[in-house]
Order: sequence, then structure tokens, then C-alpha cells
Amino acid sequence: MQIAVPQSAVRSWTVFVCLLFVGTATLADELSKEERDAGFVAMFNGKDFTGWRFDGKESPPKELPDNWKVEDGLIKLSGGGKPHLGSAKSYRDFEMKFEWRSVKENYNSGFFIRSGEKVGANQINLAKAHEGAFIGGKITGAKEVPQLQKKPGEWNEWRVLVVGEKVTFWCNEQLAWEATGLQTKEGYIGLQAEGAPLEFRKLRIRELKPAE
Repeated sequence: MQIAVPQSAVRSWTVFVCLLFVGTATLADELSKEERDAGFVAMFNGKDFTGWRFDGKESPPKELPDNWKVEDGLIKLSGGGKPHLGSAKSYRDFEMKFEWRSVKENYNSGFFIRSGEKVGANQINLAKAHEGAFIGGKITGAKEVPQLQKKPGEWNEWRVLVVGEKVTFWCNEQLAWEATGLQTKEGYIGLQAEGAPLEFRKLRIRELKPAE
């Protein structure tokens, strides 16, 4: 025996499921009370690329490149060599943390600090087996730390503190290295597009005064 379900009930349930999904995606990127109290702000709203741009162009971007998208509350990179994703705002001293995970066994990307508008310099490498190496700039003390990364498919948390010429880097709550000699005084933050799919979430930043 078939039971007839009123169309109004079907529509209501569909709307409820959609709202629940959107709400979950948004909540997934909200700041915790501890983060808010510490002065962190979200760099990603879980919905689009507001606050970001590609190749130094307009923000938010009017058109998205084929290799970047926002889906399920995540920034998803399918691969490709360009364009990289850069912040619309430049930063001097800051603390930033974000989570990433690889979709495949082999992966390659990078995290840019105090870089140019098209984000290409001062990269902390995010390539498998070379995570943590510093590329496109000279600092003393950076090193590869692949042993601190989790398995493909699991979320990693990276945290970077940049104050003056000093850069401190943590992976999954473990101190990876402390380095000195960063010459760039101000610049943009970015994520590198390379030939492997990756996902990013929970991008938070707090700007620091010189005294901090």
C-alpha cells in the first residue's frame, strides 16, 4: 500500500534539509570563544571567496578559475599550476592557523606569508615528504618536517606566527621550527595551486601590534 505524502510536506522537508546543510557548513567555520577572545577573525566564511582574490585581481572574484571552488563549507583545490589564492589584504605581524587535508596519497601545495599581490614568494612548502621547507625566500632555521603530518584524508592543523623577522611554525600542535631573517616587512597570505587536490578549512588570523 502506498501512502500519499502532501506536496507541502515534501517542500517543507526539502527546505529544512537545505537550511540544515547551509547552517552546518557555516557553523563548521565559526570561531570558538577562545579564538574570539584571543582576537582571531575568520578569513573564510564557508560560503565563497570573500576576502580573497586570484592573481591580484578583484575581491571577491567575479569568476572562479576551474581549479578552485567552495563546496560543503570547504575551500577545494583540484590541482593545476595557477592561479594561486591570495588574501585581499596585506599583513605585517600576525598569527594564523588553518586546517588542510590531502585527497590523494601524493599532494603538493604551499602556504605563502608576506608575499606579493600574486603570491609567489615566502612559501612554507606543503608538498608530501617536504612539508615545512621554506621556498622563495631566505630565512635561517626552517626545515622539512614530514613526520609531523597526518595520513592522507586526515585533517592537519598548521599554525604560523610572524613577528618582525622571526617566523615560528607549528604542525598539529607540535613546534616544527623557529626561523629568523625574514626580510619582507609586509605582504599577502596565500595558498598555492599545484598538481594535486587538497581541501582547506578554519582559516583564522589575528593581527599583532609590534609590542606583541
